[in-house]
Amino acid sequence: MKINKLPRSFIAVLLLSLVSLPAFAANVTLTAAQIQSFTQVGSSGGGTPFTFNTNIDGLGASFTTLWGSSDFGVQTALVGLSGLGLDWSAFDTFSMTIANNNENGWDFNVFVFDGTTTNSATLLTLPADNSFTTFVVDLTGLTKTTIADVYLSVSADLPIGGSDRNAEYTVHAVPVPASVWLFSSALGLLVWIRRKAA
Repeated sequence: MKINKLPRSFIAVLLLSLVSLPAFAANVTLTAAQIQSFTQVGSSGGGTPFTFNTNIDGLGASFTTLWGSSDFGVQTALVGLSGLGLDWSAFDTFSMTIANNNENGWDFNVFVFDGTTTNSATLLTLPADNSFTTFVVDLTGLTKTTIADVYLSVSADLPIGGSDRNAEYTVHAVPVPASVWLFSSALGLLVWIRRKAA
């Protein structure tokens, strides 16, 4: 039986596939339906915020959080889901994208709670008018088989911009990473090369 030498393109595609696979396996995000179900789960600062869903799209939803005219100083609303009972044991990180749709900058962060311990991303001020970022929470140290709560914080020293007490923002699931498309393409190319060689 004669063993043919593997073409260099076959080896290159195989290596590309192997390199792109780990980036997909380690990250988890919520579904659009889960994000669309977000409600206000807490607050701090002594104010009385109220959060509601203003729009639903294919990747998540838009929200508005309102504070009363008597709410001053640093105010925070916590918005998300509690009592989830998710098993994220196959993942190392959680990610979620937030866009600030307001005319003023607001502070945002993302948290994951396992029933005992809370891990968070890094608090960031998102500038005005549709600035966005993807927040990544390292799941190290959490009991990943009992993920209970996932939520974001939106905060500011109120009022901002003179009289603004209304945070407007969009929350999206992180779409399938480019590495998955790269991996899928590489596998398809691998199959095509093998068929062509045969």
